Amino acid sequence: MALTTPPRPHDILELFPALTGLARPAVRLHPRPGRPGVHDSSVAGPLLWPEEEPWPVCALEHEDVSDEAFDHIVALRDHVQDPDRCTAHGERVDMGAEHRRMHERRLEHASDNAPQPLIPVAQLYYKDVPGLPFADRYELLQILWCPRDHPDTETPYNPEFQLRWRRTSEINGLLLDPPRPAVASSSYVPNTCVVQPETVTEYPQTLLLPEPLRKSISIWEERTGNAYTWDAALAPGWKTMGHGGYWGIYDPFPMLCECGTEQLPLFTAASGEFDGGTQSWQPIEEAGTGWALADPVEVVIGRGYTLQLYYCPESEQHANRAVMF
Repeated sequence: MALTTPPRPHDILELFPALTGLARPAVRLHPRPGRPGVHDSSVAGPLLWPEEEPWPVCALEHEDVSDEAFDHIVALRDHVQDPDRCTAHGERVDMGAEHRRMHERRLEHASDNAPQPLIPVAQLYYKDVPGLPFADRYELLQILWCPRDHPDTETPYNPEFQLRWRRTSEINGLLLDPPRPAVASSSYVPNTCVVQPETVTEYPQTLLLPEPLRKSISIWEERTGNAYTWDAALAPGWKTMGHGGYWGIYDPFPMLCECGTEQLPLFTAASGEFDGGTQSWQPIEEAGTGWALADPVEVVIGRGYTLQLYYCPESEQHANRAVMF
């Protein structure tokens, strides 16, 4: 089912025509629980992965305070969705025994510094998600991350991304059973979701606007009680491109590539699809569902923040950067 963002509460371009040149298209992914296949765009679904290509691992230092056995995280999610699920022998799953077994496995691997396999975060086919970069060369973008805290990285205490840009015609045999990490932080293990991509228009948040325009919008907000950023500028939730997430922890700064080019938002991993300030973005088709679909992915970044991935428009070979805000 296609999901549609309601019309914005205000015609922001009519109010502030100077925003016209600052508009960017973003694609809301609208992830919802489902069973995607390797030929589908998805969040945390199976990847179209060449069988001859090694599965990526993370060799960085990890903080293991919040780690649990990965299989236990998945089993617990399955149990919540289906409390009466059974084993292959028709017996009801004993979650108490399952928990004890997985806790033992977690202790077994807690001090293991061996490289850990990454997990899929998103698979995005260009035919489904318009506007992805380097469309003259690629048809598929795959995003993975290490689902553990990394204390010594540029964006510490967060997952670490890896990307693969692909042409599907170059993939022959498929890797059908990729390795799984022994342990992970449950906050970084997304639920498997299908996506219903929808293109919307975004504008910069207030702090990134030219001073005269920012002042005009601030006066309008004070006079009317409206919220430019939450109601008009930035779509919440999991998305691609656009102006990315909201800089809320600290003031914005340019995300510069090592080549000197300013990097642009590529992929936004959010702690939920909407909250009390952004509920006006809830799809029309899900009106009346309250908070039931506010967090289908169940990823938590920091204390409910956003992890924004950037790319260099000069080359996909240049290192990507990420920031939490």
